[in-house]
Parts: sequence; structure tokens; C-alpha cells
Amino acid sequence: MASAAESIDPRQLWIAGIACAAIALGWVVSATLHRLGTTSDKMHRELMLRLRTWAIITPATVIPILIGPAGIACAIVILGWVCFRELSRACGVDADPVRSLCVIAGLATIGIAILRHDHRLLLLSAPVVAVLTAATALLKDRPEGYLRQLAVTNLGFMLCGLWPGHLGFLGTGYANATIALWFILSIELNDVFAFVSGKAFGRTKLCPHTSPGKTREGLLGAILLTTGFVVLSGHLLFHGQGLGRIAILVPLGVVLSLSGTIGDLVVSSIKRDLHLKDLSHSLPGHGGMLDRCDSLIFASPVIAITLAMLDSFGPLTNPLP
Repeated sequence: MASAAESIDPRQLWIAGIACAAIALGWVVSATLHRLGTTSDKMHRELMLRLRTWAIITPATVIPILIGPAGIACAIVILGWVCFRELSRACGVDADPVRSLCVIAGLATIGIAILRHDHRLLLLSAPVVAVLTAATALLKDRPEGYLRQLAVTNLGFMLCGLWPGHLGFLGTGYANATIALWFILSIELNDVFAFVSGKAFGRTKLCPHTSPGKTREGLLGAILLTTGFVVLSGHLLFHGQGLGRIAILVPLGVVLSLSGTIGDLVVSSIKRDLHLKDLSHSLPGHGGMLDRCDSLIFASPVIAITLAMLDSFGPLTNPLP
């Protein structure tokens, strides 16, 4: 029987190494810029706070994927519950134990679907939560607020459970776990590229009432840089496979960048509607877990569906003829 180390795709270690190297490089650059007087003390403290948080987020993301389906399932279920609780509290919906059990049942369904690699069971998690919450809420016999509670619960489960569940589903399997880790790195770099491009070239606001800091130039820069990274890294990681083709990687990079940006704007719209800057303060320098994972949450089902459609025309992880 192969050991745990032998069952790990070496490409996953390369991707994890790149992520760690990026954090280390960011630390060196931030310290150097501060010594040179380029950044203020406030800016330096904020950057170092973000880097320290990333130093926690990175292993928390990488280790479950390296463990395999069980680690991925546990990580997705925990992530979904934490994000759902943040959203519920921000929306002012009471922590009803029956409603919480309904969401937990849905998250458990997602966890089992990931372990079994059963896409039909994954999709069934949403109606499971919808039916349970609609029925059990009647037990209170208090119609006031009924619609609001159902809407927040089911929207919250979709955002925090079903959508990231597609990432977990994508990550089960030897080659797919590599794709999932590569996807996570790409979507997080897309956020960095958008921030840097917006600061350097941003002039025209993208959605000023939703996210005042985002610009059209930042979006364009993110699309170009993210697509370039996806093409270069994807060609190296999946050389000789269907996914390593330039004709597939270019549109995939564009879709990834756009879906990540939309995810950020979706959560920003929720926060603006609630008149909040962050949904919580669980991650220093990043707000809450849902604030940090907004791009990833929306892009996960988009990329999973895109890859499934492409795979239907020819297996992406098989060697090219």
C-alpha cells in the first residue's frame, strides 16, 4: 500500500511552494519599502497584518487538499458553517437552533457528496435545506419575519455551502486536487492583480456605489495578468494533457478573473445593503471569512461547470493523443 506522501501529486507541492514563496516575498518587499520610507507606518502595519493572516490561511487551505477527500470535505463543511454564521449575524437573523440544524444537514449532505464524488447528491443539498427550513419554520407559528428568515437561510446556504461545495467536489481525485489547488492560487492572485492594477492605473470607477475602490482599469489589468498566469502555470502543470492546451487556458483565465470579480461585487453589494464595511472581524486585516472568500465562493461553481463542459468534449486530465 502506498504511503500518504506517495499518494500526493508532486504538482500540489509545487503550487503550495509557490504560495509560501509569494508570502515570503511579500514580507521582504513590505519590510524593504518601509525601510526606504516608501510606505507609512500605518500602511506597513496593515500590510504585515495581512501577511500574517495569509500565513495562517495558506496552510489551512493547502493541508486539507493534501490530505485528500476527507480533508477537503471537512474543510468545506467548516468553511460553509463559519461563513453562514457570519452572514446570519450580519443580517440580524436570530440563531434559531432548528434552523441551524437544517443548515448543518445541508452541509453534511455536501460533505458526503464530496467523499462519494456524487454530483447529484451535491445538488440535492439545496432543496434539502429549502424544504427543511420552510417546514420547520412553521413550528413557531409566527408568520412575522417568515419570508426574511427563509430568504437569508437559503441564500446563505447557497453562497456558503452549495457554491464552495463545487470546489470541494472538484478537488476529489488525484488530478482534480491539483486543479483545485491551482484554481485557488489563481483566484487569490486575481485579487492581488486587481488591487495592484487599480492602484497603479485606476481612473474610472467600475461600480462606485457597490465597491468604490474597484476600477475598470483594475479589472482589465486583473484579466490580463490572471489570464497570463493561468496560461503559463497551466501549460507547465498540465503539459501533455487536454487542460494544458493554450486554446483552453486563455478563455479559462478570462472566465476565472471575471467570476472572481463578480463574486467580490456580490458580497460587497450585500455589505452595502446592510451598511457594513466587513461581515465580521475574524481575520485581522481581511474582515471575516466570507469577506476573504467572496471571489472564491462565486468562481467555484463557474469554474467547475466550465471545466465539466470542456471535459465533455474531451478528457482534460488525460494525456493528449
